Amino acid sequence: MAGEKKFSTDKGDDLFFSVHREMKGEAMLKILLAVDGTSKGLEMVSAMGRVLKERKGVKVVLFHCVRQTATLLPEDICMDVVESCKIAYDAQQRLGQAVLKASSDRLSAAGFPKADIEPRLKLDSIDPARDIIEQADIEGIRTIAVGRRGRSQVETLLLGSVSAKVAQYAEGKIVWVVDAPLNEAENVLIALENTPEARTLCEYAAEFFGPCPGLDYSLTHIIPPLPPEFWDDGHILNDTEQKQRAARIEKWKADWTAGVQRCMAQGRDILAGAGADPQRVQTLILPTREGVARDLLTEIDAHKFRIVVMGRKSSREKKPFALGSRASKILQHSRGVVLCLVG
Repeated sequence: MAGEKKFSTDKGDDLFFSVHREMKGEAMLKILLAVDGTSKGLEMVSAMGRVLKERKGVKVVLFHCVRQTATLLPEDICMDVVESCKIAYDAQQRLGQAVLKASSDRLSAAGFPKADIEPRLKLDSIDPARDIIEQADIEGIRTIAVGRRGRSQVETLLLGSVSAKVAQYAEGKIVWVVDAPLNEAENVLIALENTPEARTLCEYAAEFFGPCPGLDYSLTHIIPPLPPEFWDDGHILNDTEQKQRAARIEKWKADWTAGVQRCMAQGRDILAGAGADPQRVQTLILPTREGVARDLLTEIDAHKFRIVVMGRKSSREKKPFALGSRASKILQHSRGVVLCLVG
């Protein structure tokens, strides 16, 4: 796009610590897994156990919020009703511990080591999304996993849902939104845009998934529509002008593609450095057909990707919110995937 940054290979652009430091055993990775005890939530926990069981050096912090007066807020009702609806402290403890135990059992049954599970409990929760983000801040955890409980298209559009709020407001975090049951294919799609953050996506994917054996990777880029400078400028072009414009368009496409290819070559090296088989890393550069987000959804559905890694915010969007429109569309419409939204 006009004025948009090109791919960078400058290591000064890195936003996360390098994969190589992690491979040297600098610190065990932690992921905060928010659980709710519902049947859908427990299915998500089992799915996460299967995803993470092959990844050595990961600790899972199981976090459950026991909601107080779950369907009512103090500012909406009189205080005597609030007091009568409150759940007793010991009852909250029993409920919370039961949820944590059931979730821990699901994780270990899926193959994740029980010794690497750490339970955490929050009582009297009014806003679980805020509590999840705050707990991650307290423990210095940058990766949060939440389940998407929506059972219908309408429910996935509710901005008040816990998963949507965490994805929107967890600034500086990576948010995994898990839609269980997951697709069966052992594959990862890394959706690259034409920005310096493309390297960051590859580094994060390598950090978390590179050491896992048997995964296939697709570094995928959708070439955006032509920038305004190539649009019709208000008059009918003569033959010479048409040829000149066609030549400029072809040069733009060639330069753009070359930049993407350089980034993808670098991404393959990053993944290989973390343990991924280079022969199982494919690159795919596609023209826009229906729109970048819709075309990504088509790829995800066609190849049944299990894991999708993408940026949380498009570089072209200057809105004050953390979640960009493309990420929001993928969040709303993708099915059967672990969607990793990287800031």
